[in-house]
Amino acid sequence: MLGRVRRALWIAVSGACILLAGALIYRAGREERALGLSQQAARLLHPPFDEAPAYSDIRATEARLLVEEARELAATSDSRLLEIEAHAIELLQRGEAAGARRELAKTDRQGSEALGALRAAIELADGQLDAAESGIARVLERAPEPRAFAIASDVARTRGQGDRALAFAEKGLAIRESAALFERRGLAHELLGELPAARADLERAAQLDARPTAPLLHLGRVLRVLGDVRGAVLAFTGASQRNPRESEAWLGSGICRIGLADMSGARADLERAEELAPTSAAPLIGLGDVDAAERQWDAAEKHYRVATKLEPSLALGWLKLGNTLMRRGQSSAATDAFRKAIERQPELAAAHNGLGAALQAQGDADGARRELEQAAKLDPADPNPLLNLARLYRQQGDAQAAETALAQAQARAPTDR
Repeated sequence: MLGRVRRALWIAVSGACILLAGALIYRAGREERALGLSQQAARLLHPPFDEAPAYSDIRATEARLLVEEARELAATSDSRLLEIEAHAIELLQRGEAAGARRELAKTDRQGSEALGALRAAIELADGQLDAAESGIARVLERAPEPRAFAIASDVARTRGQGDRALAFAEKGLAIRESAALFERRGLAHELLGELPAARADLERAAQLDARPTAPLLHLGRVLRVLGDVRGAVLAFTGASQRNPRESEAWLGSGICRIGLADMSGARADLERAEELAPTSAAPLIGLGDVDAAERQWDAAEKHYRVATKLEPSLALGWLKLGNTLMRRGQSSAATDAFRKAIERQPELAAAHNGLGAALQAQGDADGARRELEQAAKLDPADPNPLLNLARLYRQQGDAQAAETALAQAQARAPTDR
């Protein structure tokens, strides 16, 4: 009897041990699987800089899904931190910088240097420049690596500190010659007014990495300022070939084609830009410029009016509308448009010049003179305000003042007569 009891007890204990061992093996398997998923997510979130130089290149959504699966298997504080990081990058990629900041605030852990760099990038995107600057400085103290130098250069450039932006980019390039850092150095040169150097760096960036459009967009802008309009068109066209849905590429190409008098090409590019960015005023302003160049004033006015409705805070739309209304002999309506442009950008010399011409057309000589003098002061290179002043003085019978204004205008632009 006692023997049977002992055997039963031994069987029960053995069974319990087997069940416990099975449970431990099962749990260990889940934890191992969770660890593997978390490690895979971490690799996606922290790729080499050359593979994903921008946070928009990081596969954050895929990483978040992996971490969520890992947490279902075995939740840990590390997996929770990875989940927060992945979601913050997702929000940053969607342009929701404030939401990304709130996401990172869910943890008080400083985390890795990668998390510190992300935090600084989010602060920069949210306009928190002091926090971004101090944050990336701390990262650089611990880990002076290319991504951190790129962010530091972005922060300095946003603050208008061209020399510091250049220095950070060069320090990053001393570690690794990457397209993203050549792009940063080019932008710093542009900010400093060193356009040939900017051109060389942006061309190098575009050659090193055939994926991003940003270097070509920046290059197109620099080439246009340098007067190489055909080169600018090629740069913008290259950007549109890399990403046919890049509205800025079509916009830049269209605007440059206006300068080349290629109106059909300009209209086609600008219509494509409008299609891709229907809430942006810039393509409509460009289309209005094409209409104006072809003297289609009704169409130009329509395009400019739609542009001012889409972005009423944009002074350029009101300026262009005012100029078109003046062409149509509607000086009173033009006055309102020019005043709205000046309200939005008080230092816009062309708007003061337009307002002066509109007031002159309405017989307000004193008001016209004040605006034209202000325009001449704001833009010392533009002869038009002085030419308008000369006409105004001539209308008033003041020949000496008219000759003085005309001479000053010709000194600004000797070829104008």
